[in-house]
Amino acid sequence: MTNFFSITFRGFIVFLLMSLSLSCGGSQVDVEVGGKKIDREALIEWNGERTGGDSDMSLLIETVNEWIQNQALADFLSEYGATFTKADIEKARDQLVAAGLSDSDPRLDFYSEWQAVRNFAAEGGSEVESAYEANKKLLGYELCTSHVLTNTRQEALEVIKLLESGQKFEDLALTFSTDPGSGSNGGSLGCVPLGAFVSSFERAALGAIKASKELVGPVGSGFGFHVIRIDKISTVESTPFEQLGERLFPSMMHLSSLTREVDVDARYGAWNSVTGQMEPVRISESS
Repeated sequence: MTNFFSITFRGFIVFLLMSLSLSCGGSQVDVEVGGKKIDREALIEWNGERTGGDSDMSLLIETVNEWIQNQALADFLSEYGATFTKADIEKARDQLVAAGLSDSDPRLDFYSEWQAVRNFAAEGGSEVESAYEANKKLLGYELCTSHVLTNTRQEALEVIKLLESGQKFEDLALTFSTDPGSGSNGGSLGCVPLGAFVSSFERAALGAIKASKELVGPVGSGFGFHVIRIDKISTVESTPFEQLGERLFPSMMHLSSLTREVDVDARYGAWNSVTGQMEPVRISESS
């Protein structure tokens, strides 16, 4: 079972504190996914007595990513008739408390709602099946890709600049990639089915195919930052719903973020609909 409490809460506090410090009075939407909005007044009320936290920007971006991904899933399933009962939320609440979240934590109500949504998706009821069947063409691909893996986002951006200047992808992979296996082969990862790559890589590749883009990045993962090239479009039959197994939950996460409209206050960065990730605020060299 995918447990929301496994998410790092440290970044969430940063998000709330920055919202507090940036609030100038009145209600202003910070993030909107589908029809769901979260404004600063709500964040202030939600944060309550919490006043401490780390202001690291990378944690803030991670937190906004997580809010968007979870709310996108809720909005996606709701479109196909999913409802989340009080009993569902109470069950999720018990899960989170059992996992270590304090029963008195002011975030518990909100997190319980998200955990109930995740449970609903993972259980694969008729509404989940309807959502999958209506959108499964977005997952009907074998991923034929190459990548350059770097240690930092800045290094990945430099690789993209070099590509834009006309340098060959294969040469840059050989020179800069920290993945020795693919780097020595010009970055090629071959053609593989969904499920072979980490989720963020897979989601970005699917987003690039949907947007008809050959190049996408930087894409963060537990390995570093990827610059991904789509080498060819290889369509396949989507996996039948009843055969998804462990692929059910990640498939629903991919479909929800591929199909939702997202709007984020620019002070937090920008939502990249191709990668399915937040990108940090970029400060111009002239500023």
